[in-house]
Amino acid sequence: MSSHDGVLRIVLTGILMPGELARLADALAAAEDAAAVVPHRLTDLTGVTRFEIGFDDMFELARRRRERSPANAIRSALVAATPVQLGFARMFQTLNDHPLITLAIFPDVDAALAWLAES
Repeated sequence: MSSHDGVLRIVLTGILMPGELARLADALAAAEDAAAVVPHRLTDLTGVTRFEIGFDDMFELARRRRERSPANAIRSALVAATPVQLGFARMFQTLNDHPLITLAIFPDVDAALAWLAES
């Protein structure tokens, strides 16, 4: 997780395990708590080679997201290149119903960054 040009960038690689989702949620909560203005975010799934997570793990991540309100409205871009990555991105998008978060899925980082820059 790093910040570039006012966008919080999360890059996931390798095998995605349930414990990693929990650690990511904890890290995002800490980053939001430390920021006066919560930045838009880009989560890049293109480096994930295998998902060892299921619906229950994604549901828990979405539940944790719903319980925390960011200080301001944010955009969250998910980058997914393969059908499996896209499936998990869509699952999270469907489960994410926070009124302050607009989530969209993109096939590449450039398209995601362009959308985040529009706001």
